[in-house]
Amino acid sequence: MYNRIFKAVSIFFISISLVACFGGKINMDNYKKVKNGMSLNKVESILGSGEENATSSYGGYSSSVYTWTDGFKVISITFSNGKVSAKAQVGL
Repeated sequence: MYNRIFKAVSIFFISISLVACFGGKINMDNYKKVKNGMSLNKVESILGSGEENATSSYGGYSSSVYTWTDGFKVISITFSNGKVSAKAQVGL
C-alpha cells in the first residue's frame, strides 16, 4: 500500500515540476515575440486565446484591449484598428 501511495505522490510532483519547467505560453520569451503591427490572429498564435477586456470605436478608429493570464503572470495588449499598438506585462 505504501508503495502505491509513494508512486502516486511521486507522479504528482513530477507532473507539477514538468508544468513549471515547460509551462504555458504566458512567458517573457513569447511576450518579446509580440511586435507592434501584428494582428490579433498572429498574437493568438503565439500566446493562445486572449480575453477582450475593453473596446471602443470612433469614426474610422477602433481600439481593443486583450489580456492573457496564467496565475499572477499577465500580458495586456492594445490593438488599434486591429493591430498591436501597445503591450505591457506583470509577473513574467
